[in-house]
Amino acid sequence: MRRPFTSALPSLLQASFLQASFFRPSFSLAAVLSSAVLLTACGGDSSSSTEIVGPREISATIPFAAVVGDASVECGEDYLNVGSDATTVSFVDFRFYVHDFKLVTDAGTEINVSLDDVLTDGSDESSPSQNSRVAQLDFRDTLGCEADADANPNFNDGVQVNATVEEGVTVTAIRFTLGVPFDLNHKDQAAAEEPLRNPGRASGAGWNWQGGYKFTGIDVAPVGGWTDPQDGERTGNRWNMHLGSTGCPVSVSDLESGTEPETCENPNRPEITIELGAIDVEQAEIVIDYAALVSGVSVAQDEGGAPGCMSGTTDPECGVVFANLGLAWGENAESEQSVFSVREKAAAE
Repeated sequence: MRRPFTSALPSLLQASFLQASFFRPSFSLAAVLSSAVLLTACGGDSSSSTEIVGPREISATIPFAAVVGDASVECGEDYLNVGSDATTVSFVDFRFYVHDFKLVTDAGTEINVSLDDVLTDGSDESSPSQNSRVAQLDFRDTLGCEADADANPNFNDGVQVNATVEEGVTVTAIRFTLGVPFDLNHKDQAAAEEPLRNPGRASGAGWNWQGGYKFTGIDVAPVGGWTDPQDGERTGNRWNMHLGSTGCPVSVSDLESGTEPETCENPNRPEITIELGAIDVEQAEIVIDYAALVSGVSVAQDEGGAPGCMSGTTDPECGVVFANLGLAWGENAESEQSVFSVREKAAAE
């Protein structure tokens, strides 16, 4: 089934400025009200913020959605008009890591948000989608993202969090970092705690001890494959977006022998800040839009380096993709990201 791509980027960008509340509580809204925990929109317009009347220890799920424009990401589906050459693509992988969640108040103060160790669905086949430091979002709804395969038991579209919010505090934004924390990124992946174990949830999501993990594994198969406009013999069937740290100085052998890792020249961990506001507390979700991620770049061509963008400092495709994520690349400075936004959950249904 082919899904025409109708760009929702303008509305999603607008939504990111409409300041949406993010919590999808694990308790009902009625329970919230009866326990005197109230999330209310102040002012009643798009510039309003979210006031927490407490104090209260909040346990909630932050829901995420993966889309291509206005269409939800599903394995086995074709998506039309993607990238600068309006290419038709299907997904091969769609996973990424997030950590260091914060709430931001109107005074600019950050409130720490902790993560829980959880299972995706409680079955024996599932494994923890997060630990106390990092969470993995996995939008592959089938095993291997194959059209006719069984359901993926590790599918995960939410992050479970806890936060203590003091009385009278006005929350205006949520902040998180895309990627794996530095101190977890350069260790033995086979001995790592889930969701970082390889093999395990991180299968296919790791480089090596020196490079660490792929912070994003968001890969597509363009219909007809991709070609190199400068080399007709260079072709491929998979266009990848692998964000990760580069220029990491300590070698694999030294790390294996116990040498501590050193800061990489290019950490490549964008900090994402999304303004919050008047969207109903149980109807808000964070959206990652693949169309916005590859806006301005062709996924039917590759002009050099690794296929797609694998964070190489000279890879021609990375400059545009990094700018879309707000990351510096080469002579390009950091900028405002356009890939993540917030919308009402009902808008996707």
